[in-house]
Amino acid sequence: MIARESSAKTKPLGGLPTRGGIYLACVFVLIAGLVTGVPWAVADEDENFTNNMKGVAPLRSLLEQVHGAYPGQVLEVELEREEYGKGDVWVYEIKLLTRKGSVLKLEYDAISLELLKIKGRPEN
Repeated sequence: MIARESSAKTKPLGGLPTRGGIYLACVFVLIAGLVTGVPWAVADEDENFTNNMKGVAPLRSLLEQVHGAYPGQVLEVELEREEYGKGDVWVYEIKLLTRKGSVLKLEYDAISLELLKIKGRPEN
């Protein structure tokens, strides 16, 4: 907890975000970086990590594709390395709240933006 220094007592600083608010702010910064096409990541000083991310499509392109096919509100976006078929691929995982209130989990190849898997029932 962040506290304001005072000679009498230590009080919580008013107006600062809660732990959940800080988490959301961090997620927003990550998504903003991906949307602008800036490939950055922290991976325990592994220089090969960013080299392996070459070719990953910008999040902006994926979101345009998703909103065209599945109207709703994006709740969460993750970029992970997963095993598909004979090798590892970069995968965008998207959780989407549909207009009717159901949740879809979509997995896309992060390079080709091909839909790999869908969980949930898309609205027709």
